[in-house]
Amino acid sequence: MVTIDNQINKPLDDIEVGHVFRSGGRTITEADVVNYCALTGNWIEIHSNLHYASQTRFGERLVQGSLTYSIMTGLITFGPSIQANYGIDRLRYVHPVLINDTIYVTAEVIGKQEKDDKYGIITLLMKALNQDGDVCQKSEWSLLMLRRQEDLDELMAGSIPTEKPRKKK
Repeated sequence: MVTIDNQINKPLDDIEVGHVFRSGGRTITEADVVNYCALTGNWIEIHSNLHYASQTRFGERLVQGSLTYSIMTGLITFGPSIQANYGIDRLRYVHPVLINDTIYVTAEVIGKQEKDDKYGIITLLMKALNQDGDVCQKSEWSLLMLRRQEDLDELMAGSIPTEKPRKKK
């Protein structure tokens, strides 16, 4: 049975190579594409010009690959053990994403390495699948993260405030 398991909220040492995280779906809308054009300045006609796009091999406008990637990284939720983006390798756009496609993400743990006593690097094979099961985009994404639960506990203890007792008048 396939279930949603989209939260990476453990330290590196507690995550197994081979584990597959899976997201729920997110439909990419006309508003997403237009807002992304405005935000990034990416007004390339295959994304922004309906008439032009209708004359291409795709017959309609495409969702920007970088928008798809951004949505992918939001569909997998990262807890506080993740410290930084370490890099993206082998990013490929293998099937077009169209406006109103629904994207689902799988993130398979394909590698772990120690960086030092406190930090390590996790590498995920990220895939965006559309509603028909076509792989639209894939890449290897590496993240710097805390290795041990005690380091995560220490970080959380120092970063989340606790309620002060009210002073009696």
